[in-house]
Amino acid sequence: MSQSIYHRTQLYGIMLNALSALSFYFATFFVRLGSIYNPDLGSELFAFVRYLLGLFFSIYLFRNAGLAFRWKVPMPVYLRAIFNTLALLFFYESVSRGEAATANVLNMTYPAFVAILAIPIFREIPDRRMLLVLGFSLSGIALYVLYPLYSTGTISTADLWGIGSGLLAAVAILSLRGAAMQARAEEILLWMFAVGTVATLPLAIVSLRELQAPSGLFVLASASLGVAGQWFLTRSYAYLSATAGSIVSSLRIPIALVAGFFLLQEIPGVSGILGASLIFAGNLFLALFRRSEKKE
Repeated sequence: MSQSIYHRTQLYGIMLNALSALSFYFATFFVRLGSIYNPDLGSELFAFVRYLLGLFFSIYLFRNAGLAFRWKVPMPVYLRAIFNTLALLFFYESVSRGEAATANVLNMTYPAFVAILAIPIFREIPDRRMLLVLGFSLSGIALYVLYPLYSTGTISTADLWGIGSGLLAAVAILSLRGAAMQARAEEILLWMFAVGTVATLPLAIVSLRELQAPSGLFVLASASLGVAGQWFLTRSYAYLSATAGSIVSSLRIPIALVAGFFLLQEIPGVSGILGASLIFAGNLFLALFRRSEKKE
């Protein structure tokens, strides 16, 4: 491959990954708008429609790949589906209860939780450099969650849902490591969307009638953007390394802060900006250090 073609494919991959970050943020943007204009639009309804739409899309990908369906799949595939569903429910609940920008930043803490959980699960002992980076991320999380507790004496339930989504997303990512070694991506996606659809239907069934209201368009817009984000993300890794993809995906943090400020009048305080900056820096360094470890 010539140098010019290589750079063009890299640029295309970066563009796709950046589009995924934009899509994932604006999926939550419509969750927030929907919760403002119609409180009866529960976060579970947004999750259900996203999974249902994703299920149709994953069935298409699965059939297009010519794969044979099997009921019994490796345990990591089930775990990936279960924890991804829980993470999304927690994430959307955080968005509906609080600010979309804050929920996105706290959801993007999952790389730090992946590094922490990998210690007991995979016995990946971090060196001093990695511990320093984790200190960055954990300091950012503390500023976001604990500083309000110090200054006001209360802690936001929306923030707790957001932190929970980051922790659950980390378990889903760790499960994906094992799943990717034992199943095709199309099969993993199929089970993820299928389990999510079945699990969220009982939670969303009481508010399904709200889809007939004009505010139901918020649900459809959010679901479409969520599935588009998944597709952009998946396609981007055909052209990018995991390190580059992780770095570009972290752009969702500044995107959430800037878009939240201009579109939703979400004005972060000094502690919020500093906390988000530390989490963003931690994510970048975690990705870069993983790359250097692989080279060594």
